[in-house]
Amino acid sequence: MGLSDKPSGPYSLDSMADDAYAVVSELGFRSIHLLGFSMGGMIAQDFVLRHGDVVKSLILSSTMPHLEITPELRQFTEMAIKLYDNFNMFTGALQVAFSEGWISGNEQVFHELTRLFFNRRMPKEAYVAQLEAMGADLTPRLSEIQVPTTIIHGEADRLIPIENGRKLFNGIPNSRFVVFPDAGHAVYIERPSEYNEQVIRHIELVNSGRFSEHVKREERVTYT
Repeated sequence: MGLSDKPSGPYSLDSMADDAYAVVSELGFRSIHLLGFSMGGMIAQDFVLRHGDVVKSLILSSTMPHLEITPELRQFTEMAIKLYDNFNMFTGALQVAFSEGWISGNEQVFHELTRLFFNRRMPKEAYVAQLEAMGADLTPRLSEIQVPTTIIHGEADRLIPIENGRKLFNGIPNSRFVVFPDAGHAVYIERPSEYNEQVIRHIELVNSGRFSEHVKREERVTYT
């Protein structure tokens, strides 16, 4: 991910979770609030299942327990793989990660983000290996995740539809569900202030011992 090394595959959720744990261990952290977005959310789930002793709480954002191939996701991945080095086609594929309303109201920002993501894209082989790693299915083990968990999902997510967030909410016992109306997959980009507020609120609820008051509640974010 990012600017880190891209060794040849295959990759697995377990190996990526263990890599993250190695960083946590090297830094000497013994109790962390863990946030995972999209594929990172699957890695975060696996991290808790493998290294739960260091996880104080969990935030799962725009993610799923198992990658289900929707028509939109198939279009996104096929275009990305086939035309990985074509900027115009890369732009078309990336549109699926945002809500249509946000793109139409933020065309310049979207173009700049697309150029940034394109310039920093990983080798195609690494991208494909990541997709293959998401073939794992964590659904049968969701009940084993016992830490306080907030699930955040955009209601207009075209890449990983909100039903995936509800599966996490239904499967993880100690969880709450936060819905961002009209927001797409990249909810933290579309609604950064409100997103950060929800992350901070989650940590405050956990640290204050009040998280249990919100377990199995669905909340909708209101915009000012």
